[in-house]
Amino acid sequence: MREILVALVLVTGTVASAQGHAVWGEAGGWRILVDPSTGNGCLAERAFEDGTLVQIGTDPSREGGFFAAYNADWTNIEDGAPGVVNFDFGDARFAGDVLGKIYNTLPGGYAFFDNPSFVAEFAKRRSVKVSGESGRIIEINLTGTAKAIETVLKCQGEQPDPSAD
Repeated sequence: MREILVALVLVTGTVASAQGHAVWGEAGGWRILVDPSTGNGCLAERAFEDGTLVQIGTDPSREGGFFAAYNADWTNIEDGAPGVVNFDFGDARFAGDVLGKIYNTLPGGYAFFDNPSFVAEFAKRRSVKVSGESGRIIEINLTGTAKAIETVLKCQGEQPDPSAD
C-alpha cells in the first residue's frame, strides 16, 4: 500500500467542500482535499476551462487510487454504468474499468487503480489524452501535477490509519 501511495495522488485543504471533502491545501494549481468516505483519502482536484473537473487521489479503503473526470456536457453518462477508459501519455498507455458517477450534479466517470506506474506518468508528463467508449477524447494539461502528487502524499501521510479503527 505504501508504494502505491508514494507513487500516487494530488491536491486539497481545511474547509468543507461539496460531497463532504475537506480542503487540505493547494499545490501546482490543484486543490488538495481529504475524502472521509474513502478512509480519509487525499486527492488533487482541478477545474479546466472546458468545464471538466479532474480528480486523482488515494483510496485507502481499497488500498489504491483513482482518477475521475466530470463535465456537465457529458449527459449520456449514467450513474453506475460500467465502461472502459483509456489514458494515452504518448509512449505510455493505460486502460481500465470505469464506472459512471454523478459528482455535485456533474456526470462523469470514476476509475480505481492499483498500479503505481499510472501515477508516476501523471507526475512526469505535460498532458494526457483520455478517452472512453463514446469515442470522446479529452486532453488534460498536467502542469503542476508533480507538485500536486507530492502534496497529496504528504496529506495522506498526515491522515489517521483507517485500519486502526
